[in-house]
Formats: sequence, structure tokens, C-alpha cells
Amino acid sequence: MKPIQSPLFVPALWEKEHFKILDETLLPRQVKYITVNELSEALRAVREMKTRAFGQVLTFLYAAALVAKGYKTKDPEPLRLRLAQLAEEFTQARPTFDFKGLAQYFDPWFREHPSGRETGSWFEGKIHELVSTIFTRREERAGRAAGLLPNPCRLLTHCNISGELVAVAERCREMGKEIQIMATETRPYLQGSRLTAWEIAQAGIGVALIPDCAVAQVMAKGEVNAVVVGADRCAQNGDIINKVGTYPIALMAKEYGIPFYALVQDPGRLVSGEDVVIEERPVAELFTFQGRSYAPEGLQGRYPAFDLTPASLISSLIGFDGVFTPESFRQRFHKASPGASNGKEKKAQYLLLYGIPQRSSYPYLSQALKAEQVPAVLVPEMRPELWGATVITRELLHRNIPTTLISDNTMGAFFAQGQIKRLYLFYSELNEKGAVGVCGSLLALQLARAHGVPVELLAAEEARESPLDRDVSTFLGRTVSPDGVPIYPIEREVLPWSLFKESKTGV
Repeated sequence: MKPIQSPLFVPALWEKEHFKILDETLLPRQVKYITVNELSEALRAVREMKTRAFGQVLTFLYAAALVAKGYKTKDPEPLRLRLAQLAEEFTQARPTFDFKGLAQYFDPWFREHPSGRETGSWFEGKIHELVSTIFTRREERAGRAAGLLPNPCRLLTHCNISGELVAVAERCREMGKEIQIMATETRPYLQGSRLTAWEIAQAGIGVALIPDCAVAQVMAKGEVNAVVVGADRCAQNGDIINKVGTYPIALMAKEYGIPFYALVQDPGRLVSGEDVVIEERPVAELFTFQGRSYAPEGLQGRYPAFDLTPASLISSLIGFDGVFTPESFRQRFHKASPGASNGKEKKAQYLLLYGIPQRSSYPYLSQALKAEQVPAVLVPEMRPELWGATVITRELLHRNIPTTLISDNTMGAFFAQGQIKRLYLFYSELNEKGAVGVCGSLLALQLARAHGVPVELLAAEEARESPLDRDVSTFLGRTVSPDGVPIYPIEREVLPWSLFKESKTGV
């Protein structure tokens, strides 16, 4: 029997005179394709994240094929110049993704072009050959990943790997391995809720959803024994760039002794993840969902779309032609000297607040903001309840305290960039085991500990006002998870006293 294949495994389809792109923003409620007749339509789909990950690869390649159709000459040079321009246009649409590196596949084709052969039709044929090869290699890569996973496997994944996770699970089944998958919801687009959970459930594979902030909790409780993620970019030194939130998952996996695997492609000319300019998306994408906004007036926001996971946190890089440790990956691919820094200055800029402050704590936070000489308090949304987004930010702004909202999965990026000066954690209870906080407190504390950030532990307010959402099946009152997909039961978290003793902490 042929394995079940997710529509996301083939997120774009070629149809002779045009191609179609699966609109991932409408899933899982609607499976709809965008017909591309003009390049502007393809660029818009990439810019607006109608397609992402492997969909971006296919969209660029098919756009190149569409361009090639118009070149009837036998001289390949005009087409070569136009495709270099095309790579630049796609890079402007999504600067973190390596479209220029993808375009390097074209270089040998122009050198091989048969003299006297029409350029466009020959080139278009080469693109379709490449696409076919990529699909085959993705299937092979899925088999390699399945071979590494334990039996039984309790797998955690983040974001969406464009259908390849279904292929991994199917290979596990063929090997006689039991597999259950836990998917993060992956704010702000909820790719995990809308895409990953949907496609896995469609394939008849067990899957549960968790909020992004719960990754430390499920690992600490022993609910996960492997992590598999994709990678939008990888570097010669083994670093990966992936959807924001990947880095803290890798850090937690290292902390709890869980293997962390990344599905990668050849790094090309990228030497280090530090050389990548991380795309920061418009905050409107953070403040709204399906046309509904929840941001109070005056609220600022930050949304870096990706983060860097260093090779030191990765167990194996699973490529198109093998499985590598970070060291063997470097030996295989390192070809260049380190590149220049992306120029971003790393300095502390924010106080990070996690938990529900008592009303008496707000004057203290205001004084701390002035004493620390930072411009704003950074507040995560705090899924699943959304207390941070819907209650705490309003309280801070009401007291004229400058406030910046982030999604929970971006906390790691701000810690890694040295932008957190102090963490304020709010507890509801103290006992012999430790402090008790809301979901995500353990992740925030572990990140502070890993980065040497001072922590202050303060008493929390008892929740009195109902938040907008209680679980990850909905967002802003709208159902986002597929029917029948269970929600992992999230609890308050115990923050062991040992973690405070090992960090710069004021209690």
C-alpha cells in the first residue's frame, strides 16, 4: 500500500502554462490553491507567507521555469541575467531564505547548454528534473530520520516541515516503530496547530498540541524522547536557522538529555548562522489573527520570524546524502573562512516579565525600568491563557509603563541576542520543591539560567479576570486546531529551587 502523503509535501503544482501554490494560511479549514500566471503573484505569495519552507523552494523554481518559457533565443546569457534578478526579487520578499543559493543550481546548466538549442525549453526541462530529484531526496531523508528515532518514539516537533514529518512517521511504521507526535502551536501563524496537527491527523498518526511555552514542561516530565525540526537555512559549521522558537527547544532538549535532529540541505556558501540577517516581520502579524486584533492602543511589539540554533545543541543533521554529527558536517562542508558579522549589536534592552503580577508590583516594575535604564518591559503572550497579551499589557500601559509584546516562542531569541537584562518571575505558591508558576515559567527560568540573566521571584496575583482563550484549540475566539486533535493537558509548573541556586537570583 502506498504511504499516505500530506498535501504539504507537494505545496506547489506545475500545470504546463502556469503553476499553483497551496495557500497554507487557509488550512486546515480550506484547501485552496493560488494560480500563478504572473511573477508578481508568486512574489506576493512568498512575501505574505501564503507559502513557506519547501513551498518557497518550489515557488521559486517554478517561477524560474515560467520566466524561461519566454526565452526562445539560443543565447543563454539573457536568461542567466534575468534569473539572477529573479533571485534578488525573491530575496527582497523573504530576506532570511537563501534564494540566491538556490539559484546556484542554475550555474552549471548554463555552462552545459547545448549550442544551437533553444534556451527556454531546455532550461525548463532541467528545472523539472531538479524538482523530481528533490522529491526523491526528501523521501530518502525521511527514511534516514526514521532510522534514528527510538521505539517507541514520543516525538516533539516545531512549526511545519512541509509534509516531511508524515513521511518520517510512515517510515517509522514500516520499521515497526510506534510513534506519537507532539506539535507546538507555533505562534504567531499557528503553523503547528493549523498545518502540522492537521496533516498528521489526516495520515492517521497520533498527535497532540501544546502551547509554545510548554516545551520545558513536557521535557521535564519525560513526555518527549526525541525532537525533529526542519531548517530554512543551515551553515557550513552546522548552525541552523529555523522558525523562531527552535532555539529554546534545542536548549531544553540539551538540558533534559533528549536528542535533537534537524532536517537540512547543503549549506552552500553560508559559513555560520551568525552571518544570516534575521527577518523581523511587521507587528501587525503578531497583533491580529484572521482579521481580529487584540492589541491595546499604544502597545509596541517585536516579531523576529527566525532564530539561530548553534551546532553545539544539535545531535545530528539529517541531509539529502547522509546523517552527520555537527563535527562531521563541518568536515564535509566547511569551505570558507568565517564571514562578516551581520552587524547587529548585542546589548541588553528589556526587562522580561513572566507570570501575573500583583497590582502592588506595577509601581515596583516602573521604578525598576528607570533604575535599569531600559526602554520597555517585554511581555510574552503567555499561552494558553493569553494573560500577557490581553490583561498584563493593558495594566502596564494604564500605568504609563512602556510595554512591548512578543510571542512566547520568541523569548529564546531575545535571550540569545543579549537583549534581556533581568527576568521577573511571578509565583502563585512556594513549597519544599520550589516555586509554582504559570505554564512557560520553567522555560523562562531555564533560558535566564543558560544566559546568566538575573532573576527576581515575586508573588503573583490570583487570576480574577477571565482571559480570552483557555487552551490552544482556539485563538481570539476562533477554532484553529483540527477536529479530534487532543490538547495536551498543561499544568502549572514547579520551578525547582536548584535552578535558582545555580543562577543569579534575587528571591
